[in-house]
Amino acid sequence: MLAPAIVKQVEVRLDKLLEMCSAVDAVVVATLDGHLCAMKQREKSYSLERLATMGSTLMSLGDTITAELAMGTCDNIISENRNGVVAFMHINDDLVLVSLTTSKNSLGMLLGYSRSCAQDVAKMV
Repeated sequence: MLAPAIVKQVEVRLDKLLEMCSAVDAVVVATLDGHLCAMKQREKSYSLERLATMGSTLMSLGDTITAELAMGTCDNIISENRNGVVAFMHINDDLVLVSLTTSKNSLGMLLGYSRSCAQDVAKMV
């Protein structure tokens, strides 16, 4: 888990992500063992606590797949859905960033802004 002072800094950065990219509807930072560290969303319409657990599980599966194929570590997992896109990415060896958009045409923006956010958070922890 993250110290409370670090969580506040991470939440400020997540707010900045939502301000900078109107396509991002929600974002979560979770530990690789599924604990929610921080979350922000535009509207209270998502169960983000469960997303933290699922995000860590999915990133672990991605790491296992890429290791089995000798392709290095998994950087991103993208779930394209009928009503949007969810992106899962490593922040570091211990944390995962999960971001989502309901805009089907915003995958590039979602990945670009989320990657920048993940790099900033990695510097904080």
